[in-house]
Amino acid sequence: MRHLKQLTLYLLLGLLLLSFSRIMLTWWQYDRLSSASQLGPILMGGLRIDISLLLQLASIPLLCLLGIQLFNTSGGFFSRFVRHYYPLTLVLLVFFELATPTFIMEYDTRPDRLFIEYLVSPKEVLGMLFNGYLLSTLLILGLTGLVTWFFYHLFKTDRSLKSHICWPGLSLLVLLIPVFALGIRSGLQHRPINPAMVSFSQDRMLNTLPLNSLYQVLYDVYQMRHEASAAKIYGSMPTDDMLTIIQNQIGPDKLLNNQQIPSLHKAPASVTKINKNLIIVVEESLGAQFVSALGGRPVTRHLDQWAEKSWWFERLYATGTRSARGLEAITTGFLPTPARAVLKLPKAQQDFFSIAELLADEGYETAFIYGGESHFDNMRGFFLGNGFQTVIDQNDYQSYEFMGNWGVSDEDLFNQAFDYLNRPSDQPKFTLIFTSSNHTPFEFPENKIELYEQPPQTVNNAVRYADYAVNKFLNKLEQNGFFKTSVVMVVADHDARVQGAQLVPVPHFHIPGLIISDDIKPFKDHRLVSQIDLAPTLMSLLGIESANPMTGYDLTQKPLTMPGRAIMQYGKNQAYMNDDVITILRPDAQHLSFTNINDNLGIQLDQADTELPLAHALFASWAYDQQAYRLP
Repeated sequence: MRHLKQLTLYLLLGLLLLSFSRIMLTWWQYDRLSSASQLGPILMGGLRIDISLLLQLASIPLLCLLGIQLFNTSGGFFSRFVRHYYPLTLVLLVFFELATPTFIMEYDTRPDRLFIEYLVSPKEVLGMLFNGYLLSTLLILGLTGLVTWFFYHLFKTDRSLKSHICWPGLSLLVLLIPVFALGIRSGLQHRPINPAMVSFSQDRMLNTLPLNSLYQVLYDVYQMRHEASAAKIYGSMPTDDMLTIIQNQIGPDKLLNNQQIPSLHKAPASVTKINKNLIIVVEESLGAQFVSALGGRPVTRHLDQWAEKSWWFERLYATGTRSARGLEAITTGFLPTPARAVLKLPKAQQDFFSIAELLADEGYETAFIYGGESHFDNMRGFFLGNGFQTVIDQNDYQSYEFMGNWGVSDEDLFNQAFDYLNRPSDQPKFTLIFTSSNHTPFEFPENKIELYEQPPQTVNNAVRYADYAVNKFLNKLEQNGFFKTSVVMVVADHDARVQGAQLVPVPHFHIPGLIISDDIKPFKDHRLVSQIDLAPTLMSLLGIESANPMTGYDLTQKPLTMPGRAIMQYGKNQAYMNDDVITILRPDAQHLSFTNINDNLGIQLDQADTELPLAHALFASWAYDQQAYRLP
């Protein structure tokens, strides 16, 4: 049968292309392998994944062929169908593999669900690609066009099939069904093959090499059915036990015993309410690796100086690797989950707790100010639905000095924010300011800074400009008396290009953070702190006594010797770190615990104590699903 031969050709071509791509990627990343023995798991695991995906794709024409034979119908439609199906699915495989090196350079993993999520923001993504990766983008598009022509030329089909039953062919097709089923499952084991089965390393990027990129994207899209259920990813525990653990962490004496909002508790303040403004500056992609005061490169000399004049956090950790995750933690105090950040989830678009809602109830004006388009990551929708009264974005700027791919420069942003803060008002203001200059393709105004390196558009130079701009803003606030009337916080949303040869690269979650006010004595805080602790602490510093569902710590009422903890989401892995142990929750795999050596993974422990980490992961998913993270 000619069509059966084409099906075989399709499978062999797909296998050859994916294997060649994997070999080239492995050769490129060979230095990250601990030994040559890891080549076996990559190549053999990759062969299993490729066969599974290709057989899934080929099952559609196989079933069509079987139907034609069984029902004795003309195969004209089938011929036209495979004329397009074979080339286009092969082109899709090639396109994702061609896009993989660029994606790895940016996110240290094969294309995943982020590849799909970014499709809803084509302007920003296209700008990033053409300004930051123009050559590779053009090369990918050119090669994709070339292979499209080649595959269409290769897969020429007859316009019809014989209308009578071909018994040998029919018998062969029937026999192929169990072969396909076995290949798709990749064996007779209890569960079909999945990424966990071919994982072999603590390096997340290396664990994606046995996959192929289309498989990973499709698998992540399929996994979106778990959006609201960490229990299906990490394992479950009785709800009552989970809630008890979380409530014990909050403090049973503070709980208000609200069955609909189990974490609702009375949060006392450390000072009397004085109607101070709250100003939060969230710095894009500013990890500790750029801050010499935290052991990083000497890029942020101004921030290093402010470290001596503020409440400076030495061991503050982000909850994730995306802006939406950082904004989630900073503005709501919500725990991270393997799902998307709540900014994007449907049940969180209204009546989801945020400090903006809390402060609005306390008589504050609340505003979010951004230099780009606020619909990105659904920031505008989420913030307006949950306590922010005003959103100012790129479309509201009457004038600006510099416009880049992600919006106006940080200086223009801070000028807009200062104008807003200076507007007369009888109410105190909560102003959330989110920068964007430190973002691929790293565009910023010329002749503002002494470049750290050449060429100008590098992450180090962009961080230096971001440092220059926020310093200029802080000085302006100080000179105009805002430190007397406000609590000011500067904190990063996450680190830039989080990557590393670990299940969770803990050092890349380390971020700078500081709080400044005239009545806050400068000191360096050596406690282990999470982003979710910032919101409760700020409310306390403002004198806001409230009933709220936040599970983070009020650091003003914790001793300097307190046992800290940080929770970090990295892809599908979640780390729960305290001063002694780091526990990694993994999907469809055994959870692991390691000794904590300098906030990094140390020696693996024989027994992983997962009760506390699992309870935190489960509570976040449960609270979202049950809409239990809100005010009464």
